[in-house]
Amino acid sequence: MGGVAEEAAEFKRDDAFAGAHRFRRIAGIGPVYEVVEVGSERVKIRMIDEDDLIDLPRASVELDPLA
Repeated sequence: MGGVAEEAAEFKRDDAFAGAHRFRRIAGIGPVYEVVEVGSERVKIRMIDEDDLIDLPRASVELDPLA
């Protein structure tokens, strides 16, 4: 049974940035961005009007309101 628990761990996902929650607005008044990659402490975002990826602390992204 131990193997089943290990396999299930692979399917866990971070719902804080899933679906519509991946679109946020900087400080509630800034431009909209999309969360494209989530790490344990860092998050990569992409501004909607740009192609560049920006690396930010996860804690600050979690404080930004949904767009």
